[in-house]
Amino acid sequence: MGIFETITELVGKGKKRQPSQPRKAVDKSVLLNKIRESELFRNLPPKSLEEMFAHMETLDIQEGDTVIREGDEGDYYYLLVSGSARVLRQRPDDPKPQVVAELGEPLGFGEEALISNAKRNATIIMTSDGTLMRLSKDAFNDYVKEPLITWVSPKEAQDQIGQGAKWIDVREKTGSKDAAAHLPGSITIPMAELRSRTAELDKGTVYICYCENGRLSSTAAFLLRQRGYNVGVLRGGLQSLKRAGIA
Repeated sequence: MGIFETITELVGKGKKRQPSQPRKAVDKSVLLNKIRESELFRNLPPKSLEEMFAHMETLDIQEGDTVIREGDEGDYYYLLVSGSARVLRQRPDDPKPQVVAELGEPLGFGEEALISNAKRNATIIMTSDGTLMRLSKDAFNDYVKEPLITWVSPKEAQDQIGQGAKWIDVREKTGSKDAAAHLPGSITIPMAELRSRTAELDKGTVYICYCENGRLSSTAAFLLRQRGYNVGVLRGGLQSLKRAGIA
């Protein structure tokens, strides 16, 4: 039995689906106010927020529908306007996916795969009928990600470091051999630990996040920028420093 069949069992395989209730009109002003309260959009410029909302598509969705499947490419950011959903994750040592979270309204999800161009890291299934709004990856980049990310070239990064900025190495731990590869004076906070360790950082300091190629560090910078930190991203990561003959 494959993962999809296993997931379907968890939400009631073969269950007769009832027609959805007519969609309630989305009150834009109320929803925008709720969106602004979320961590993801707290520091987003008002114009970008309006543009984002204008490019979102509204969908009716039914109980048992799979919104996101683990391992798929990230294609949309979702906002759960009404209804509820369940988050499941597959573990290597367990044939059945495990429930790791329950989602309620209003709540957004799916941004990390879009920010870092990574695969979906969980499956999300509706546990009730509801309404979703979704934003395409291209629109997410234009109106959410880019306004909150500052890219810096290798030379710009070196200049800022010379003026007191700090490196943050967000690469995941892969062994002791990586320790020698850290840039001098860098703070090491693997991406998986970033949310729990932001208190170690100073909001009065400029930080520049780096990884091997810029993908993981852009996610880190996005999350830190949401929390009010002054942070940039080394464009191209360590690879760009090597090409420039700096590292």
